Amino acid sequence: MGRVRRRWVRPRGTGRDPVGTFWRWWTNDGEELLTTATRAGDLEVYAGVMTRRVTAMARGLEWEIRPGADAEHTLYVSGGSDASLRAVAERWFRASPSPGRRWDFSPARSAKPEMLEATITYRGRTFDLARTRVHTKLTRADDGFIVSVFNPGFTGRWDDEYGLCVLLLEWLLGEDDVYRWVRRTDCIVHDVADSIPALELPARVAEFAIGQRSPDWLLLEGTFGNGRPVRVRVRRPLRWIENPRFDLHTALTAPFDADEQGLPRGTAEDMLRTIEDALVEELEAGGMLVAVETSGGVRTLHVYSDSEDPEARAVLDGAARRTRGTRARHTLDPTWRKVQDFA
Repeated sequence: MGRVRRRWVRPRGTGRDPVGTFWRWWTNDGEELLTTATRAGDLEVYAGVMTRRVTAMARGLEWEIRPGADAEHTLYVSGGSDASLRAVAERWFRASPSPGRRWDFSPARSAKPEMLEATITYRGRTFDLARTRVHTKLTRADDGFIVSVFNPGFTGRWDDEYGLCVLLLEWLLGEDDVYRWVRRTDCIVHDVADSIPALELPARVAEFAIGQRSPDWLLLEGTFGNGRPVRVRVRRPLRWIENPRFDLHTALTAPFDADEQGLPRGTAEDMLRTIEDALVEELEAGGMLVAVETSGGVRTLHVYSDSEDPEARAVLDGAARRTRGTRARHTLDPTWRKVQDFA
């Protein structure tokens, strides 16, 4: 059986389902309360109630109500700048009722670029956001941007101002596209020569996104410090945000008959492929194989799935039991750090 290293996860077998509890409250009382309050402009009366209901699902979750595009209102429940909460927000969204005339729902805040034309007060200080400029630089891997944000109101007190930099990017791009395309955010107190008005950033990112290649597999080869060869077959692009509910990393390790370099000998590759193909077929849409690592007489299948999905867990542990010597090790990893060396 596989081992699980946990950071937080709903205790199994307790019957407690905080997402389900939220939606039961919403159906019985919440929708009517929030609809009436929003229409009357009295949302603050119920803000504390709503915050308690949302944070009961996970501490750190945020919520916001905006006018909807198709419905009267959109309710956002989001992890904000805490990427580890994106999977919880996704489960909340997937359990939501069908959109109706009054409400629809979203697990991440959409872009709100009109905010970049406003003057706001943030932590007691006033910022004219229309004067914001950004500088973009492609990463070495050519998979996203390093974005530097400038506003004349910045003083270098980043404990206060960095949060505003992130918020500005979320207003420009939407939360998910910040995770998708922005690899690092810097705040700067002096503008640079080749910066652009902040409102031009979405078009630059959209142009870059169009040029990205379709999902594919890439073969990497290298050696460890001791000279031992390693081969990795990895899915590209390798972005957790494309599958935000897959927050559980499983390393399925299978030993094989190896040659002197620690690579498969004879029919060993056929045996390993059989294990891989059977696993992918059984998982179907319940998980994703993202990388295959071969070295030192061991093949490791790196798989991500929903930590709250018992069927996916059963498939993974079943795969470990079927083949002698195979092991499954599970670790909560919502932002896919376990495979970042392959990105």
